[in-house]
Amino acid sequence: MALASEIEKISSSSSSTIKFNWKIKNFSKTTQMLSESDVFSVGCFKWKACIYPKGREKVYYHLSIFLVPVELPKTVSTEISFAIASQIDPNTAVRKEGKQNFLEGSTAAWGWPEFMPLNELHDPYKGYIVDDTCIITVEVTCWSKEEDSDDDDDEDAASSLGDNLTANQSSDPQPQGATQGKRTEIKEERQ
Repeated sequence: MALASEIEKISSSSSSTIKFNWKIKNFSKTTQMLSESDVFSVGCFKWKACIYPKGREKVYYHLSIFLVPVELPKTVSTEISFAIASQIDPNTAVRKEGKQNFLEGSTAAWGWPEFMPLNELHDPYKGYIVDDTCIITVEVTCWSKEEDSDDDDDEDAASSLGDNLTANQSSDPQPQGATQGKRTEIKEERQ
């Protein structure tokens, strides 16, 4: 069964930032290995979010989540945030943030292979999935090197492409290694 999803835009305060809720319906009934959001734009850059609802490759017990470039007309620096909030307790959420540089024309995704344990995600008492719907909040900010050229602090922002992976955990504790974002190739793995 395919996952039904919809995007509800929360804000787009400037052409360089977007924040939206990605509602994924029939979450527990899926037979797909990969689910993708609709394509969204941040300035001149096009992206999509993707999840592996049952884990990816050797990661079988975690939800995997990634930001995937669709169209990158130039090299771009990003700040990425994914969050899944409890629908029954708004003070509880799993949120991960990271910074990543993407090369012009890149198709390599970046995100968290171990975003959160599946047993926690599917626990009805935690409320991350209600009425078989999971809501993922996605926030992406983009800026190109030209926009950074006035900032001396960021002079090497584009030089650390692919090597300088950082992520900060801002809510519930995660398993060892789950807070580090990772670059990966997203393959069409639908069934």
